[in-house]
Amino acid sequence: MSLSLVVLATTSSQHLLQSQQAEHGTALAQQIASRLGSAMETGDLLSMGATLQRFVSTSPAEQVTVFDVEGKALGQAGKATSAELREYRAPVRIASDIAGEVVISLSADSAQAARWRFILSLLGLAILLSIAVYGLSLHLGQRLGKRLLQLKRSVALEENSASAAPENEVQALSQAIKALPMDLLRARSNTEARDENYDSSAILYLHLTSLMGYVDTLDEQSLHRYTDRLHQIVYAAAGFYGGKIQVMRQFGLAVYFSGESSAGSSAFRAASCAWLVHAVSRELEKQMSLSLGIAMAVAHSELGLGDERDIYPGLYMQHTLDELQAVCASKPPRVMLSPGVCEDVDISGRLEQQPSELSDYAILDRFEGPYQDLLERQLQLILRRLSAPL
Repeated sequence: MSLSLVVLATTSSQHLLQSQQAEHGTALAQQIASRLGSAMETGDLLSMGATLQRFVSTSPAEQVTVFDVEGKALGQAGKATSAELREYRAPVRIASDIAGEVVISLSADSAQAARWRFILSLLGLAILLSIAVYGLSLHLGQRLGKRLLQLKRSVALEENSASAAPENEVQALSQAIKALPMDLLRARSNTEARDENYDSSAILYLHLTSLMGYVDTLDEQSLHRYTDRLHQIVYAAAGFYGGKIQVMRQFGLAVYFSGESSAGSSAFRAASCAWLVHAVSRELEKQMSLSLGIAMAVAHSELGLGDERDIYPGLYMQHTLDELQAVCASKPPRVMLSPGVCEDVDISGRLEQQPSELSDYAILDRFEGPYQDLLERQLQLILRRLSAPL
């Protein structure tokens, strides 16, 4: 920083000095030019030479030369001996006409020497200031380092204050703070409700009917593989439509669909996911010795899933989950749709349904042409991914 200021001051002083020299040299040239006008008018070369000689002896100019309009030297006084010279010119006028030109040479040695003295004095001042700042910073840094070490010992509960000082006090304090059980010292108090938890959603409930029979018949390793295959099926199908999976009962899963999507309404996405789960299960059963029986029903909820910050939506939809569980307990062979789901615009316009005898629930029959084709392509993608036998 100090060197930058020195460079800036040196550059500024150089420009200022050059400007002053130019003004001074031009003024001297104009002064001698005004004196030589009358001598050139009369052609008195002796008077002109005397004027030039007096000017050299009384001014800082080392050499002065007069030229006529054709560039021929009419007179000269002094001799330029300095290494650093600056030339300045001014026209010699007779009345309003230019009769010639005067050129004076000024030495820049003294100005250059003054400039170097100025630079050296600034550099010395910068060095002194740097030493003073270094000493002050060192003193303050040592005080801060001791304070940081005291804080580190306090945080780390070290009783021995004479322990060796670390190379980096900040790093030592950081490590001591990281070692603290911050999760146990930080209380959670933010329970603000989020708006998305209060948007309407659709719930796909899956009752794992076959798993109920295999819990007591399969060994632990086989049961884990079977459960993992069920998870893969539901996870793959829900992934196409942005569903969130949660275990809600001992043998029950719930997949939640909420928000807007280009794939359709939340109810339509839940129905599409259910169709995929049913179709994938039927196809994979052909490669397995175990059954993949799953009873499914879709219902509408006025609220979303909720989370750890807001438990009201989860409590509110428990009656809907109980209703879905009761419908699936009868083990319907097809996907069941609640009356609220059937009223959805996408449901009524994109798929066919049949009435049933289960609490006004309807049976999902099939989808309209383009949506059925899309589901068939998604089915093949899932089957290729889950083609490995259980």
